[in-house]
Amino acid sequence: HSRDAHGLRVGDRVLVTLDLAVHAASRYVAVDDALPSILEAVNPEFKTQEAGPRDIAADNDAEWLSSFREIRKDRCLYFADWIGPGNYTIRYVARVRAAGTVTAPAAKIEAMYHPERYGLSGTQTMSSEGMQ
Repeated sequence: HSRDAHGLRVGDRVLVTLDLAVHAASRYVAVDDALPSILEAVNPEFKTQEAGPRDIAADNDAEWLSSFREIRKDRCLYFADWIGPGNYTIRYVARVRAAGTVTAPAAKIEAMYHPERYGLSGTQTMSSEGMQ
């Protein structure tokens, strides 16, 4: 989604949603979602960071079935060994960790062994304030 997000506060949780349109079946696909500097992904594997369901599909979209997922400090990566054509949704929770106004970078989906097959999302503006 490319809706701008304003009025966030440090400590808030944000549901990040990636809607993917895959036009042709592909093997070894990677989704790279670089996070803006004010956000950090919540790792659902740690009980202290648990924030509810993950990778939930919207009513009309299929669930993205990751063969492997990696949560890094500055991005979330999702990999699939095979994906068929269709619409997919990836969702994960991030926490606002700093105050400021930033532009979130574009997310990228790419066939790893055919890098000419890729897609980019739009960018989005986000702003947050300190805790009160």
